[in-house]
Amino acid sequence: MNNKYILSIAMMSALVANSVMAEDNGFYLGGAIGTTGIDDGGLYEGSSNPITVDAEDRTYKIIAGYQFNRIVALEAQYTNYGDVVAKNALTKDSYTWSPTAFSIVANLGYTFDNGIRPFGIVGLSTIDLDQSLPLLDDDRGDAIRYGFGVEYTPKQAENFSFRLGYEADAFAIESDSGFENDKDLVIDSFYLGATYNF
Repeated sequence: MNNKYILSIAMMSALVANSVMAEDNGFYLGGAIGTTGIDDGGLYEGSSNPITVDAEDRTYKIIAGYQFNRIVALEAQYTNYGDVVAKNALTKDSYTWSPTAFSIVANLGYTFDNGIRPFGIVGLSTIDLDQSLPLLDDDRGDAIRYGFGVEYTPKQAENFSFRLGYEADAFAIESDSGFENDKDLVIDSFYLGATYNF
């Protein structure tokens, strides 16, 4: 599906919902920490040696956004997924990615009077795999960012919000190392975060 089409839908949803309700608005800034996971899409299934792919680090996020109302926020994120390591079980050789992503997303949900806000995330990312060896034609590209979660803003501390969520970057890569081309990969994270609401 066309990435620009998805982003257009997300932004139009944000604009329409913004006209519905104009309260609870303002900038916010925060961070998060979580697990890292990967679905390599069978990238190495053509290899004659067994190769395992594992995420070996935590995910770290920097979050900045603007809450338009109880429903819509527009958010920018920097995500560092740590190291993802492919290991050859026979030779013990390894190949590492250190993926990072910058994303612009629509955060769509609803803030209830008790401070709980379930939400979904949809948008686009630019991702840099930062490969340790030049096995891919290009280790930078575009990804679709999606996710969901729940946020809580306590009435006793309305400037602070706490977030539990799942987010993922889905993208396609081409391999230069003899494996089949055009594999669809997903790097994801379950995370816990906090933001300060200005």
